[in-house]
Amino acid sequence: MTTKVMLSGLLVAVGFVSAEAMAFRKYFEQFSEHYKANEISTQLLTTQQACGVCHARASGGGQRNPYGEDFKKIALGEGKGFQGIEFLDSDQDGFLNLEEIFLQTAPGKSEEAPQGRIELVLENSSTLLVSPSVACSQLNLQAFGFTFENTGAQLMLSNVVGETRLQISGEAGAILARCDSEKLAGSLLR
Repeated sequence: MTTKVMLSGLLVAVGFVSAEAMAFRKYFEQFSEHYKANEISTQLLTTQQACGVCHARASGGGQRNPYGEDFKKIALGEGKGFQGIEFLDSDQDGFLNLEEIFLQTAPGKSEEAPQGRIELVLENSSTLLVSPSVACSQLNLQAFGFTFENTGAQLMLSNVVGETRLQISGEAGAILARCDSEKLAGSLLR
């Protein structure tokens, strides 16, 4: 085999790898943009995990983790986008993908699951019962389709111990909850 033919083969192989890496980068950027548009920060998650949000390795390529498989099959394959896999538990750790993304833990890696749950229950049409599994130093709530009395769609509470009742308004939507220091997450969909 001549050097010219070997070099041509190498350039073709590098071209395929480079095209594949660009495709992964595109999805990574779409992931960040989707959540940013919905006012959900992913900066810590994407900085720590990089392409490992969907792949076994942080550098990307190769084997996908369970979230990456759901992304390929449902988000891309069925054309449902990121919202099509948000209410799945891809890594079977007991937390929805969206709960993990809001807490900024990897939705495809069960070993990085939240450490506890924040239960959210609508007691009636205007009262939300919030119950973290352990004391929460700073509870962050974000509502979509609902609003919290006097604060709008976002609410932060300090030193939450036990049950807390909050006044809300709205007919339907979702509420996400997290306690970063204690690694707690929860959600409500109505």
